[in-house]
Amino acid sequence: MINGVTHASWSSVPDYEYCNYAIYFGASKGHAAGHVANTNAQKAADARSRGMKMVVVDPMNNFASNKATEWLPIRVGTDGALALAMINILLNELGIWDAQYIKKHTNGPYLIKSNGLFLRDGKTAKPMVWDSSVQCAKTFDDPTLNDFTIEGTYTVDGETCKPGFQMLKDHVKKYSAEKAEEITSIPARTIRRISREFGEAAKIGSTITIQGIQLPYRPAAVIYFRGAQGHKNSLHNSIAIDLLCQVVGAADVPGGTLGFNPVCYGHPDTGRPRYVPKPDPDGMMLTGTWSNPHLPYPLDPAKAPTGMSLSQVFPMSMSSAFFVSPDGEGLWEKFKLPYRIEMMINMGANSIMSIGNPQQVAEGLKKIPFIASFDLFLNEFTDFADIVFPDLSYLERFDFSPNYPFIFNHPAGMGEWCWPIRQPVVEPSYQRRYYVEVMINLANRLGIAPGLNMIINAKYDMREPYWLAPDKTYSYEEICDRILKNNFGAERGVDWFKEHGLIKWTKRPEEVYWRPFLPVRVPIYYEYVKAAGEQVKKVAAQFGVELDYSRYEGLPDWHPCPSHEVKSPEYDLWSFYYRDVLHTNSYTMENPYLDELSQMTPYTYAISVNSETAKKKGIRDGDLIWIESSTGRKIKGKANLTQGINIESVGIAACAGHWSNNQPIAKGKGVFYNELIEIDLEHMDPGNLNMDLCAKVKIYKA
Repeated sequence: MINGVTHASWSSVPDYEYCNYAIYFGASKGHAAGHVANTNAQKAADARSRGMKMVVVDPMNNFASNKATEWLPIRVGTDGALALAMINILLNELGIWDAQYIKKHTNGPYLIKSNGLFLRDGKTAKPMVWDSSVQCAKTFDDPTLNDFTIEGTYTVDGETCKPGFQMLKDHVKKYSAEKAEEITSIPARTIRRISREFGEAAKIGSTITIQGIQLPYRPAAVIYFRGAQGHKNSLHNSIAIDLLCQVVGAADVPGGTLGFNPVCYGHPDTGRPRYVPKPDPDGMMLTGTWSNPHLPYPLDPAKAPTGMSLSQVFPMSMSSAFFVSPDGEGLWEKFKLPYRIEMMINMGANSIMSIGNPQQVAEGLKKIPFIASFDLFLNEFTDFADIVFPDLSYLERFDFSPNYPFIFNHPAGMGEWCWPIRQPVVEPSYQRRYYVEVMINLANRLGIAPGLNMIINAKYDMREPYWLAPDKTYSYEEICDRILKNNFGAERGVDWFKEHGLIKWTKRPEEVYWRPFLPVRVPIYYEYVKAAGEQVKKVAAQFGVELDYSRYEGLPDWHPCPSHEVKSPEYDLWSFYYRDVLHTNSYTMENPYLDELSQMTPYTYAISVNSETAKKKGIRDGDLIWIESSTGRKIKGKANLTQGINIESVGIAACAGHWSNNQPIAKGKGVFYNELIEIDLEHMDPGNLNMDLCAKVKIYKA
């Protein structure tokens, strides 16, 4: 969500061609995982060979950190505290920030009232800024503005206000390097050095010319992913980390942090597919396209929930685990939801393994009267299904857009756009069918095809003559043909693509480095989050529900995870999981070749423990050990002793530990980390409902 608000894209990577200094927070883009994994692996390798310095913040020295210039073995779940300290050092100790970027491309100049909301013009309701040349407040888009002021304190009509940037400067002063050391275990001197290196590497004020176009040059990038945001402090961690690239102006310009392809002006012949961010009435950025049903911004107003995800009460949430959470039923009762789930259609997901501890997931699934599941093989989830439909593998099916969604299945830098199709290598055997075709057929038989057609029209920006009529039914291939022709012209439908395979064209600098070209602003001060909190409070109060509102603030703080609040000396380690380079979540565990490789590495199927920690506990390499959480959950596995892990941590790879008899290769291999994960509101971020994936544990020989 935060990448969507700040980079108009789902995810981000360094601009590998031009970046000289990249900081990874709990991410392995270009090294083990992430979108466009193979291409980015080549780009990241080329960047390192070229001399790009890479600093990886991670409890474990694995795939990205093993290739890094420097590894910072941070305490699990404390990334936000490190980022906030670095911002403080940049702004208040070193005086390094990109004033022109902040003035022109962020809401840093917007005046903030004492209640945390924008000062707005009485007539137009537009946010106000301070014009120091005439010593008065004006609307942010006033054509007479001479300069945007981003520092100081001002009084407007009796209201004391500060620009958003000044609010940020003041806010982060409490995050000294010494305080961050206490929280993160990273030495204060290291934090100060990394901050200075990053700020100086950004080369604020420099330019570069690409294809004849002069652009800002900020060759320093900050990215983050699951390791940093898979915690109860997810929302504020994400905001704090991204603010690092915003304050030095290294966002979507050469050398900086790039969103995955948020601007596309389309194929030269048709100008499609086309999506471009645009400003809202406050001047803030609306994404040109997005991967979820609702945009990351603006948020839908909080209101009484009508859905069991409770997303209307938590408007910043992107997902919800309440359907298997033990407190879900109580919340549904309090919010007076008049129904419960009666049927579930599952498409290729294995929620019994992928959410958290399987006992709680199983109890939730047992309450659903009817479950239908599409899958390639029987697994732990299909044991709960009433009917299982055998799906097609990628080698057996036709896809008009296998690189879905288009926005983040291309490398983020310069190069080419490409729209391929997927064609079957072999014909499906027996009665197996592609689940998409089945769902379209079901929609037609249920009489809801008009609604489906309208959704497709909106999703793919369909236009005449390819627009889907509400009163007609279409086959899957007919829909594919219309979408392709809608984008690439009448002569380039399914038949053309079956012959040619793909279509590609060259990216333009104004698509890749779009920030200087578009009149949009991104938040340095998250005023809309503050406003959302007031709405959520009113809704919760109507139903007598007590919630945590600490995340609904305009500026981020570091909040401890539940594991950080466990004080018992018996539970002295933090556990976490990490993505394994050999596997894709739990999907690939049944692959015989990957299983053979996994048995040859000491990491994939084992529990990684710091050698010094293990020695103190009498644990040797290869010993069978228990990990027991402070909440009483236990898992068992083989110890892999290594110096490449934070001394207070234990790390577990992948999503292993299958127990289904239908997967004989995967069964009993590796360690099922999610057994330790609690699924309840106490272990979810109260702003975006992200689940906390770390636990406080003790380890001992089995």
